[in-house]
Amino acid sequence: MEYSYRNIGFLLLPIPLLMVAGFWIPYIAAFPAFEPGITLQVHIHAALLFTWIALLVIQPLAIRYGAFPLHRFLGIASIGLMPLIAFFAAAMIRKEYGESIAAGASRVAALQSEFLSAAQLSLFMSFFLLAIAHIRRRNVPGHMRYMICIALVLLPAGLARTLGYWLGRPQATSQTISLSVIDCCLIALIAYDRHRNMRSKPYYVALVAYIVIEGVWICLGRPV
Repeated sequence: MEYSYRNIGFLLLPIPLLMVAGFWIPYIAAFPAFEPGITLQVHIHAALLFTWIALLVIQPLAIRYGAFPLHRFLGIASIGLMPLIAFFAAAMIRKEYGESIAAGASRVAALQSEFLSAAQLSLFMSFFLLAIAHIRRRNVPGHMRYMICIALVLLPAGLARTLGYWLGRPQATSQTISLSVIDCCLIALIAYDRHRNMRSKPYYVALVAYIVIEGVWICLGRPV
């Protein structure tokens, strides 16, 4: 890991805290008397998501403190975890689509309401595959930056819910704020690397991808 990124694990700690805050009211605080809509696949999806976020934080900390065998073991474990996360995330999108249809939404409106979720899942999988491709080529800086991009993809899962459940912000507003925070983080990371004459191509790739997704989302009327 590059010396200037040696403490990145500590900087990622707000993400699990936001996840706990975001899922507290609709999920964690309801234990064990969950609403009927909280099915087994929701529980599995939540468990996988929290496990992945834990890995994201532990991995750079393992490097920071020289626990390289742990880092390698968790890296291999993440390859097995990724298909499960993708499968259950897709299952959640399908579940929410069905709920929208059952609530009276048209098929077009129901599909549009899942646009952001589908786009974020696509980014999540793409960044992971790019991260793996870079580490296989022993490009550690590129691998690390794509893993940071994955962490940013997961940010709205906690931040948007926190803004909605705790501060009463509408979903469209919460998602807009979350996407704006991601854009600002990527711009700041690009500026940070440029200041230190380091390559930041993964951040540019992520920023362009987000700009395209945000543009389409706005054109669709910011459906949620």
